[in-house]
Amino acid sequence: MPATGSKSFRPLSLSIRLRTDGFSFFVCDVQAPALVRGEHFLTDDTPEATTPDAEAAASTGGAGRLASRLAQALSRKEYFNSQIDQVYVLADGPFCHVPLEHFRRGEAATLYSCAVGATDGVRVGYNILPVLEVAVLYAIPAEVEETILQFYPTARFFASEAMLLERLAIHAPRLAADDGRGAALPLFVSVSEGGPSAPDVLAVYHFAADDPSREAPLLRFANTFCVTTADDALYFILNVWHTLGLDGTTDELLLLGQTSPLLAQLRTALADYVVGLRHVAVGDLFPNVSLAREAKVPLDLMALLLNRL
Repeated sequence: MPATGSKSFRPLSLSIRLRTDGFSFFVCDVQAPALVRGEHFLTDDTPEATTPDAEAAASTGGAGRLASRLAQALSRKEYFNSQIDQVYVLADGPFCHVPLEHFRRGEAATLYSCAVGATDGVRVGYNILPVLEVAVLYAIPAEVEETILQFYPTARFFASEAMLLERLAIHAPRLAADDGRGAALPLFVSVSEGGPSAPDVLAVYHFAADDPSREAPLLRFANTFCVTTADDALYFILNVWHTLGLDGTTDELLLLGQTSPLLAQLRTALADYVVGLRHVAVGDLFPNVSLAREAKVPLDLMALLLNRL
């Protein structure tokens, strides 16, 4: 229903970021763009089931509890109203990356199952990243998808890392040091908070610099790891560094995003192994963008919003 009256109508977007222990809502002003409201929800942070529907949802396991909790949250007027005209859903990993030349839409579920595991009870979706010539496959519980679509039938679903991958690829040469250090592009590392009862998520990306005539370099490595300590994160990063054949004296490693205790510990630990270690602030990734000043908005969501708004 269109807004009426003398007040100007400002359209809003609702982004739903799914996590292993719950989900987060971010409401943004589409015209600014700026964060209006952000709220985190835990799947198990709900009252005792008091209705047959709630009891049935609770009995179906994690997906059922998540769907039930989503339905409760989306029923609130601040998250379900006519002012919200764009809805985005960011699905958590694991992800599967398939070169476009080998990708067939009808085979997405089979490819994901072979690479990641069983797909019972989930819908496998994908995002095409033409700049990188890759399809990113993700899975979302069918109950969760159906619940969201009941409230917002036109909601769009994304792998949480998809838009960030494209932005990093396009800007990787700009973010690299200009002193001729190393022939390879930097290794990018970001840390996302997993939630109060879930581990943090470490994401590691690298791009090939083989063809300077391309709009963006091709994806060489992308993976996420669940970590609870800086030692875990250090182990995964150094393992990737060694696997890619990077040189600690000439190649670069860039830590992305807002500072956090884990990121600070990582920076101290990595300094013993990598000379070209730098922290890239959000403002450097998204220059001249007011949304970049919103510390509560995670990097992957910011990349999605700036690509879509």
